[in-house]
Amino acid sequence: MTKIASINPIGFSATSSIQSQTKKDEVKLNGYNNEVSKMYLENLALMNSAKVKKVDLNKTQPIESYKNNLRTMIQNNESVMMAIVPRTFTAQDLNGDDKVTLSTGEKNGTFLSAIDRLDELKDLGINTIHILPIHPPGKKNAMGTAGSLYAPAKFVNDDGSLAIDPLIIDKNDPRTPNEQFKALIDECHKRGIKVMLDLPSCASVDMLEAEPELMAYGRNGEEKTPQGWTDIRMFEPWADEAKRTLNPKLLEMHKQYVDACIDLGIDGIRADVARAKPTEFWDVLIKYSREKDPEFAWLAESYTYECASPMVNMPYDRPEDLLRAGFDEYYGQYHIFHDWKGANDFNDYVKLNLDLSHKLPAGKSVIGSFLTHDDSSSMIHGGENFCKLTTVLQSTIPMCNPYFIDGFQTGDYYDYKYRDTNNIETWTTKFNNEEGKFTDKYDMDEHRFRLALFNLSRQPGGDCPDIARVMEGTLKMRDANKDVLADRNSSFIELNKREDKNDQIITYARHNNGKTILVVANKNPNRNVTGIIEIPGLKKEQKLENMVPNYGDTSEFQVNENELKVNLAPADAYVFEIDTPNIEQDRKGYVYKQKVND
Repeated sequence: MTKIASINPIGFSATSSIQSQTKKDEVKLNGYNNEVSKMYLENLALMNSAKVKKVDLNKTQPIESYKNNLRTMIQNNESVMMAIVPRTFTAQDLNGDDKVTLSTGEKNGTFLSAIDRLDELKDLGINTIHILPIHPPGKKNAMGTAGSLYAPAKFVNDDGSLAIDPLIIDKNDPRTPNEQFKALIDECHKRGIKVMLDLPSCASVDMLEAEPELMAYGRNGEEKTPQGWTDIRMFEPWADEAKRTLNPKLLEMHKQYVDACIDLGIDGIRADVARAKPTEFWDVLIKYSREKDPEFAWLAESYTYECASPMVNMPYDRPEDLLRAGFDEYYGQYHIFHDWKGANDFNDYVKLNLDLSHKLPAGKSVIGSFLTHDDSSSMIHGGENFCKLTTVLQSTIPMCNPYFIDGFQTGDYYDYKYRDTNNIETWTTKFNNEEGKFTDKYDMDEHRFRLALFNLSRQPGGDCPDIARVMEGTLKMRDANKDVLADRNSSFIELNKREDKNDQIITYARHNNGKTILVVANKNPNRNVTGIIEIPGLKKEQKLENMVPNYGDTSEFQVNENELKVNLAPADAYVFEIDTPNIEQDRKGYVYKQKVND
């Protein structure tokens, strides 16, 4: 076989140079005198923060000519999204205990400090940020010591502005909370980065007590709570469910929310647990938003089929209905990729979505949901190379807008040292049965291996910077080949395999206007796989040049007439342009396309 280890795509730096630089940085940091406490703390802060470019906040001005086009980007599969949590995005954990203790001089992130990391995201290839909920968390029965992002005490202020968690506001800046948020949004737009805000599906206990007319109750007057949660309560979307009449007060609150978002220049909304409200609710609200901004985009947290559901008090998922109601894209099911036994499961799911597109208005899509904030770290499913594999896959499949969460790019396990310990600071309370009242809560609840949502924690990040190298190079490749990898006219072509007894070789071709891109990957993160891929029209003299950054162990390829023999290293992924202009005709019956027009 011909080895492909020598292939080095132009513009991609080698892994060794990154590792070398990391070692140099470690030498510099370890060389400081431990007796000088100030310098020690400063360098710990450096180790726990990103290398960022400072922005003069006094000079930030909105872009007068800015125009939202996020919906079109999503419809054209051109959005590349990263989810961030403002209070941890630029957090400074000085002593390395994974939590931020404000009384010791440590700092959580704010809207204004977030600006310092925008260039980093842009350099990675991110053009859309999904900002997880920013509202003041409820205190009663709260998760953690800072409260869950998804248990808001309030959505909208009396003046119609967004209610914002005071912790993510810079108290030394004279601007209002919404003005500070606006500054971040404007700085995103200056860099060509769109902003999508997360809309929580439920309310906190505090909000239930303050606005009971918005809340849902059972037959016996009990508060409706999603199964498995104690800190949130469900909204009542109906005034009369039998007559399909919506709750006017809840709908009005959500309209005010949309107004506030559009006034700030936010480009779209991600609806948490979209199934918690009926399609009639979304139909009205989404149409309302589009009257104000036709390009206002909507992402539904909705899954193709039940995995952890059904749950008590929560309707079944119905993505098809939600997409018809106006949502532009949905979560889908790529987050269980690691559970699928073989490559055929993956290919079948890609085809399922393409088939779904023909039942809906044109332009609907799915995000590359291999990892969201609700999922366990990709690192525990196959380590660094598994992260790289899923990056390549979601950058090359059809009908997909790639999606990442902060920390993925460096391999964060999200395994926080403070989990299930007690904090010395708290903003939350729990009911004390002995005292018969609510008392301060110091328990640092956190879901292991998941992005921190309940406490003031460190900035997300791991020890695998090479993931960022592969991510950046792969997204650049995708952008340079949008005509094949993003265009709705491009086809997805299934290829036959031989001698892949455990079905671990993922392979497919993308084709448009005579141009073919071949993807070959090993789903198995633990061992090599061998096999033969049948590629009609492939010539023996075809040169293979990897279009994405090389990583991992060496894989081997042997090109023959109409076939490619492979020996793939664990979790390895390759992308090649091949000269097979007639491959759609040659694979007739195995060619699948996204719906292009209505």
